[in-house]
Amino acid sequence: MGPRWRKLLLAAFLAAYFTFFSWDGLKARFAADEPMNMYAYWHLAPVQFWLSHFTLWRAVYRPMGGVFYLPLLYAFGWNPVPYHVVLSLVLLASVFLLYRFARLIGCGEVAASLAALVACYHGGLNLMYYNTAYIYDVLCGFFYLAALVSYVRIRVRGRMPGARDTVLFLGLYLCALNSKEMAVTLPLLLLAYEWIYGDRPPRHWLRGPGRVILLAAAMTAAYLYGRVLVPNALAGAPGYRFVFSLDRLVDFQGRAWGDLFLRWNPFPWQMVLVLWAAASYLAWRGNRPPLRFCWFLLVVTPLPIEFLLMPRRGPCLYIPMFGWAVFAAIVFDDLVRAAAAFGARGPLLQRLGRSGVSALLMGTGVFLWARHNRHFEDSVVKPAIPQLGKQTWEVIEQLRAVNPHVEPGSQVVFLDDPFGNFDMAFLAELWFRDRSVSVRLYRQTPLSPAEIAKADHVFTFEDRKLVQLR
Repeated sequence: MGPRWRKLLLAAFLAAYFTFFSWDGLKARFAADEPMNMYAYWHLAPVQFWLSHFTLWRAVYRPMGGVFYLPLLYAFGWNPVPYHVVLSLVLLASVFLLYRFARLIGCGEVAASLAALVACYHGGLNLMYYNTAYIYDVLCGFFYLAALVSYVRIRVRGRMPGARDTVLFLGLYLCALNSKEMAVTLPLLLLAYEWIYGDRPPRHWLRGPGRVILLAAAMTAAYLYGRVLVPNALAGAPGYRFVFSLDRLVDFQGRAWGDLFLRWNPFPWQMVLVLWAAASYLAWRGNRPPLRFCWFLLVVTPLPIEFLLMPRRGPCLYIPMFGWAVFAAIVFDDLVRAAAAFGARGPLLQRLGRSGVSALLMGTGVFLWARHNRHFEDSVVKPAIPQLGKQTWEVIEQLRAVNPHVEPGSQVVFLDDPFGNFDMAFLAELWFRDRSVSVRLYRQTPLSPAEIAKADHVFTFEDRKLVQLR
């Protein structure tokens, strides 16, 4: 069988494996915070929204999310299936990017295929396969990996990045930054790549890789200014405050390694030390550039979330998972090769030969990994899907049943609603999709009887049913 057919069969197998595990995600609804996310982009004027993608120094919340939400909102409204289809397609595209990345940094075809298989479905990151609120992590991981592949592809060929290559890389990096803060580590990773794979920097290095890295660093600096120093910066929000302490580091590492190894609970700190010692030994004991680069990826990419006061785990580890998947695939491939060489000499497996023993061991490992993921899906994901955004979905169904229409410039009041926040206003404004309509919630901003009397339309909820009073 030729290389082309092998790749086609591999692609078909990975797509089937991905679909088998992620199919249930299409049944999920919207998460509770998605109306707020959509409203944050919808209420911006179109010019303001598109400019926000280029003004990194301003505190605009992850504008790439709007590129996902707004076209789907206008095309499909509150039907969640298309949102999940697009989410799945981006995840699947990242699988093939990871295979390409692994091959470019020097992995064999088997190790690269195994890494892609791990990325198809990882139970420790299960939320991102059915919760579209994690589209930020998914988009960030996709563009981060795409930018990395675009850069490494040029360097592997022994070329310096030209103007077109630089624009492509910076465009992809811009998309990654606009997706989520995890992308800020990419310039550091490029430096690690040049140190591990590059020769001594030639005199014109600054006109090639150095230029790309410096431009990416300048973008990162502007981005960090907008996230840390401007008024209302994201770093000032309670959930994004940093606490630089050993306890915070140990807690994060225990949770992260627990998720990556599909454990229910975090690893104890002693086990974390053992894992890092083993990974460091394997990465640095010999001349294994792919292992060393993935080691750097594991060290560097969690930095934006490692010391946050509010712990992050699961889908937030999407980019670190790329490094873990490739590292683990290389080590597993090495172990299988060594075990096959040893086992093929024994009387029981001698007739299979080294390739037969290797295939048996590889198939067993893949089966056990898939079974463990399936157990995670059956015990965690399937029970959680019907509960996701249940209250939000009930209100959407009520809006569909009543199908309210209002005139442009109307004043709309909701006397009561099932939420304890502004979600009802977000849902209503997105339902009407008219920026001239004003929606007010009596429970959040109490109104006088005169103000209510002036409203053009008044709604309330009675026994969890939407009722139009006027």
